[in-house]
Amino acid sequence: MNRIIIIIFVVIFGFAAMAQNAFKVDFDYSRFFYDDSSGYLEIYYAFFEPDLLVTAEDDQNVIKGFLNIQLKNLQNDQLILDRDFRFTNVVDTELSSGNKSLTGNLGFLVPFGEYLCMLTGKDGSDLSKIDTISFQVSIMELPSERFSISDIELASSIKQSDNVQSMFYKNTYEVIPNPSSIYGEALPVIYFYTEMYNLDYDIKSPLLKIEHLLINSRNQAVVRKPKLVSRKTSSIVEVGAINITKIPSGTYTLALSATDSLKNMTIYSSKKIFIYNPSVADEAAGDLSDMDVLSSEFAAMSEEELDENFSVSKYIATTPEIVQWAKLSEPDAKKNFLFNFWKARDVDVTTGRNEFKREYFRRIAWSNDRYTTIQKKGWKTDRGRVYIIFGEPSEIERYPNQVDTKPYEIWRFDQIEGGVVFVFADLSGFNDYTLIHSTKRGELLDENWMRRISTY
Repeated sequence: MNRIIIIIFVVIFGFAAMAQNAFKVDFDYSRFFYDDSSGYLEIYYAFFEPDLLVTAEDDQNVIKGFLNIQLKNLQNDQLILDRDFRFTNVVDTELSSGNKSLTGNLGFLVPFGEYLCMLTGKDGSDLSKIDTISFQVSIMELPSERFSISDIELASSIKQSDNVQSMFYKNTYEVIPNPSSIYGEALPVIYFYTEMYNLDYDIKSPLLKIEHLLINSRNQAVVRKPKLVSRKTSSIVEVGAINITKIPSGTYTLALSATDSLKNMTIYSSKKIFIYNPSVADEAAGDLSDMDVLSSEFAAMSEEELDENFSVSKYIATTPEIVQWAKLSEPDAKKNFLFNFWKARDVDVTTGRNEFKREYFRRIAWSNDRYTTIQKKGWKTDRGRVYIIFGEPSEIERYPNQVDTKPYEIWRFDQIEGGVVFVFADLSGFNDYTLIHSTKRGELLDENWMRRISTY
């Protein structure tokens, strides 16, 4: 039986840390309709092969991966799934390309409900290398009163296939997921997979208009592909491919719309993606209204002030944005860039105020007031950075005058990844608290951090 798929990708709004992890696993997930009481949850993962320790086993070079998947029912707080998965792959170190990822998926039948999913990936040969993520997911039934469309599953490759034994097989296609959501020079084509349901319900128009759209951060459609599909069957598979070799770097929205013109009904599905094409110039950057830029606060800034504005914004800047900024030499280009940078992060364009930017710079000012040291401003300190990115901790434990340890603080954030901690210590004695340990994904992890602050 073909599974009917509803793909969901969680986009977590807020401040994103720029800290780099020495070990990272890309995770994504999808939920699939299964029957009247349950859904099918599919987890996608990708280990970056060069990050995994190569060991010798039976005269072969191998790498090992480890995954733990937990699923907790939020209604009754019961853990309905807690499973470990291990895999071993033979590698040829001489032929390895150096950028290969080990990608796979795992599927589970889950009753309708609200869940917390917790994923842990480790190097199977060095369990100190760890990456974790948690997110809430709803497993729910399809709306029965109208046609509907799945969210979008991003893929690095889609091809027709009759290999039903493949873990990537889906309704006559082999769909290789792309959990990183990143495309560009290494992946010049965005492949995506969706499904549509209840097409034969309450038909007013025998055809639906489908559009594949790629929308930039200025809400401009840089790619638009329309088509018509028949409503003779209840459900159909919709796959697409968009070549992005000439699309400049940046954050984009991949969208799919379906319209019944006679019922005046349009439904959408969308997903954020990342394009990195450093050799492609962003010619559209100059299309912003001059009056918009001239009426902004950036119009009166000196070049030094413009540089300072972007410096304090690097905690939330993407890698392509940092690369693009480094190429700018003219003040007008920097003003346009900053105007567009903050406009793209405005969570509510109807208010006339950019609440996101206001909150960000409020945190900058608060950090400068609270954490500035002799050597650096507060926003440059570790405590300042964490506060700017994640906001007010749920709890802070302070230990300024311990006999056997240097001064340290433990910050707890209950709202992040199911609960994380950050540990800061004044190692130098100049009130500059350094981050020495965190359970947050992508931050410094050191389970033996107490040894660093011991005075014995």
